[in-house]
Amino acid sequence: MPKAPDQLPVKILAIGAGGLQRALTHEFVHQLNQRGIYHGGIFIGQPRGSEKAEAFNQQQGIYHVVVFDLKGIKNVQRIESVVGATTLALESGREIFYAHTEMELDLILIGVTEAGIAPGEMAMDVLDETLFRYFSYHGVDSSICVMNTDNIRNNGHIVRNILLNEYPFRSPEYSNWLSQNVGFLDEMGDRIVPQSQDVPTEIQQEAANRINRQDNLITYTEEMPAIGLVIQDKHQMLRVPFADFTDSGVVVTTESIDPHHDWKLLLINSVHVPGITHKGMLSGIETVNDAANHSVFGPHLERLMDGYAKIVESDIPISGRSAHNYSLEFINRIRQMRDSNTRINIIETIKLRERAADIIKSPNYHNSTESFKDEFAYSVATVLRFLTPININDQTYTGKTDLDVNYEIKDPNRAIQNTLNGAFGINQSDVEIRMQQIFANTDHWTPPSGTQQVDLSQNRDFMTRINKFYHKLVNGETCLNLLKQISS
Repeated sequence: MPKAPDQLPVKILAIGAGGLQRALTHEFVHQLNQRGIYHGGIFIGQPRGSEKAEAFNQQQGIYHVVVFDLKGIKNVQRIESVVGATTLALESGREIFYAHTEMELDLILIGVTEAGIAPGEMAMDVLDETLFRYFSYHGVDSSICVMNTDNIRNNGHIVRNILLNEYPFRSPEYSNWLSQNVGFLDEMGDRIVPQSQDVPTEIQQEAANRINRQDNLITYTEEMPAIGLVIQDKHQMLRVPFADFTDSGVVVTTESIDPHHDWKLLLINSVHVPGITHKGMLSGIETVNDAANHSVFGPHLERLMDGYAKIVESDIPISGRSAHNYSLEFINRIRQMRDSNTRINIIETIKLRERAADIIKSPNYHNSTESFKDEFAYSVATVLRFLTPININDQTYTGKTDLDVNYEIKDPNRAIQNTLNGAFGINQSDVEIRMQQIFANTDHWTPPSGTQQVDLSQNRDFMTRINKFYHKLVNGETCLNLLKQISS
């Protein structure tokens, strides 16, 4: 059963029950409560299914965060910030969630992937109704903040624009309140949270022995990175005092966090895609750490991200910080953390837009070394090779690794996959036509908040290189052997 309401009043609603929420915002709220500088609990709505919501209620909201690396467990913390949960998949569950809007709330968290931040998606539908009900109960003078904890550029602005422009108009008073009294916070969060099944068995066993109770929500993660959470609170509306965690790598500022977000996407997230995960999976390597420690892929990853760092530091300097060190720190982090390539290899179209397009269109791309340009184009080509189907059966798209093992392509945006369908064995001219279709398609590369259409095919140097590498990858050259040729 959930905790009694008089223990911790519900002050935060969370749409989503994922691991990053549990190991970041929920943990910070727990620590704020423990320090006596906040007094509020979190009520969770699980958008799909009910198993996590049921587990939260059965465990009275209690779960454990286990900090580990490949050497062993470093810390186990019992988290008590969650006071209850419900499923959002059923109308009855949504009504339980909405009932909490009668209370004075401080924050609504959204913890779903990029694909869920779109009109008509469950999370956005629930957010729209939640805010309207909060307004209906508390009136035009009330205020609240909304924070999306997935790493999309300008995530607060994107959520705000969807609600204002893509959902039915309710009333002038409500629209004005939504524009003026709701703080849509831009946020950047960073902590590696692998799925439990990818954690070494001996770590899982030791954690179970230490906890000594059933925990179906156990959350495995790394130590908190140097900068784990950055929030732009432009109008100083946030009532949850996350700013008190400056000693734990939290930054709350009224200034734009675009540089922080750009660095996170281009120097950390790019380490995964297009940096290492698709290359590992195509080569039969199951885990990110094994791929990053590989004798060929590992040094390549360091060279690739050093080239990224030079471009990013020229394009987006942050005073007192080294782009090279920031990216290298993350490479070292993933080498110590067992995680699955499969978990990361989804929604590639958005990931390439967020993590590779800025490099392709940067004026400083042309100042890069020839070797970086090759290794970068090769990296993007490996993602496209991964997205190349060998079979399409209804809505199931299937690819094959270099070891002839089939896998499901899970990117829900099928446009690139459809363009690449039938590409195995094609000639160079056919490759050039397909690559032009992909990289000249501004729908792929223009961000939601972008005012100028992005046509990546304008970078002819990049196009020449990716045409060459993709042609080889769909004509019998393995991902690993092609890299050996490039880097020899």
